[in-house]
Amino acid sequence: MSNSSPLCFLVCEHLQPETEAAVRTQNLTEAEVRFFPARCGRSLVDRKELAGLLREIKPAFAEIIGSRCLAPNLYLGGSRVRRAEQCAHFLCSPTMVRHLRQSGAGLILPGWLAGWHQRLAICGEDRLKVQHELFGQEVSRLVLLDTGTDEMAVWHLDELSTFLRLPAEIVPVGLEYHGLLLTKIAAEHRQQELEQQKELARQQNAQAAMTFDLLGLVVKANSEQEVLTGIAGLFTMLFAPRRICCLSASKNGLVTERLTELNEEERQAAQRFCLESHRQHQLTKNGDSFFLRIGAGEQTVAVVLVEEVAFPQHIRSYLNAALHLSGVCALAVEHVRTLKKLLDTSRMAGKAEVATEVLHNVGNTLNSVSVSAERLGEMARKSSSTTLPEIVRLIEEHKDDPAAFFSLDPRGRKLPLYFASLSSQLIKEQAKMQEEADCQLRHVRRAVEIIRTQQDAARGKGLVEQFDLSSIIEESLEIFEQKIADRKIVVERHYEPLPVMQGERHKILQIAGNLISNAAESFDGTGPNGRKIILRLLPVKGGRAALEVEDNGKGISSAVMERLFAFGFTAKEDGHGFGLHNSANLAAEMGGALTAFSPGEGCGARFRLELPTEAGGGHEKKRRRRQDTNS
Repeated sequence: MSNSSPLCFLVCEHLQPETEAAVRTQNLTEAEVRFFPARCGRSLVDRKELAGLLREIKPAFAEIIGSRCLAPNLYLGGSRVRRAEQCAHFLCSPTMVRHLRQSGAGLILPGWLAGWHQRLAICGEDRLKVQHELFGQEVSRLVLLDTGTDEMAVWHLDELSTFLRLPAEIVPVGLEYHGLLLTKIAAEHRQQELEQQKELARQQNAQAAMTFDLLGLVVKANSEQEVLTGIAGLFTMLFAPRRICCLSASKNGLVTERLTELNEEERQAAQRFCLESHRQHQLTKNGDSFFLRIGAGEQTVAVVLVEEVAFPQHIRSYLNAALHLSGVCALAVEHVRTLKKLLDTSRMAGKAEVATEVLHNVGNTLNSVSVSAERLGEMARKSSSTTLPEIVRLIEEHKDDPAAFFSLDPRGRKLPLYFASLSSQLIKEQAKMQEEADCQLRHVRRAVEIIRTQQDAARGKGLVEQFDLSSIIEESLEIFEQKIADRKIVVERHYEPLPVMQGERHKILQIAGNLISNAAESFDGTGPNGRKIILRLLPVKGGRAALEVEDNGKGISSAVMERLFAFGFTAKEDGHGFGLHNSANLAAEMGGALTAFSPGEGCGARFRLELPTEAGGGHEKKRRRRQDTNS
């Protein structure tokens, strides 16, 4: 992680004053200026020295600017070298430099001129030798390219002119050319950052889509073999291998019935990888195939052999994508294993709705993933960066005389303001895209958490956490943000102070999500005006807290109210009858209660969830008392 500015101009020390002044003038607030020692053709600044400087300042990206100070063929990660024949090319146009040099001028920068006495220690006091070392034999006069950064430059020029017995003149060049060069570099850097952000967003979008497909497979799959076949199909689409094998595993190793797909050498390699290695992946010797562990350590549920991918040069990228999906693949396999146990148990105990409710909540969360993905795609299509290539092309067309273009051409004079405005807009777009990508990742993690919670429940586990009840309500609102916005509903919050609660956070999140979703849907078929949802948090006597979700929607009739929490009952055309039934069960399991109130149809409704502020109340205490009595 960078500890410095997003962009660093690492320049020859002779250009440092001009670069610092131009950065201030062009308002390049995201850039900082550092320098390396000027050598002017003597011992060059090499890769090792520059790498040491970059390690010290730790920039996100460095633009290294210099001429004959720099060693040839430099390459450093996270940086780019911009080299010119001489430093004068960074302060004025190549046309001007060429004209002055052809007329016999020895070009001088203010930064170099300030320390010209130091050259005497190298060249000696011989005037002709110094002149030859500094400017060559064809120089007839000295020309100072005056940028206005050194008030003593004229005095230093007079000293040098007297010593070398050469006439001197001053050519004011100012900071415009250098400033526009730095602005162009900064704009290129911003465009590169935006492209990277867009690529990252596309990758996250693609990864979320793949995760969505896997979770969709979890919903549809009835057996472990179906999941493994789905994983093989997904990896085939991603990597186009010659062959792919998904092998089921247990704590004792690979399941033998699938090993017939491998030859003896492959079987031994797969078994060793499964039992003897704790790595998540392993490349084969030829570098175009790999083993992937689904799960981790003793929890390995499958091993995948991806053999001879279509493009071996991208094998590292393939591995990264496979590792990203391996956790969800493991959940998919574990889910069908757990689901099988749950279904077996539910046939005896009548609790098949547990798995169904999990899928119901996963569907709500995945809908938010889909909405977030659409937003990211819309942002990418409408990005302000689409105009930047045309501007760069325009600058390239006038590269032979940019000074005239930027000072005389009306289009050139507008560019600094354009770049400033574009910079601000791109920063805003980047922030929005990152916020949406983070939101998408949170939704996917919620889906994974729902499945994990189901698995923990099947094993008799319950994760007790400390939390702020208001944060759970806000998280639920985020999941159904688009549904609320589409229906133009106003949300009012009335939260009274509550102590930090202790309990099974995820169960409360499921209940709150169902209540908020139902409240939003209660306006379907009603008038568009005055739609409102009121959320209340209230302390209740006896160490309890209450959440109320009230709406002024279409209300609940007395006939519906009698069956509201019954399993399988729903008043919606596309409903399943799982949400409120499961919510009431979850509330009871936590020692709380879920109730509903409505004056009747057309009069809105209010749901109230009461919970103990500390875990272990209600049914759990009764169960323990019964155990104590029986023992």
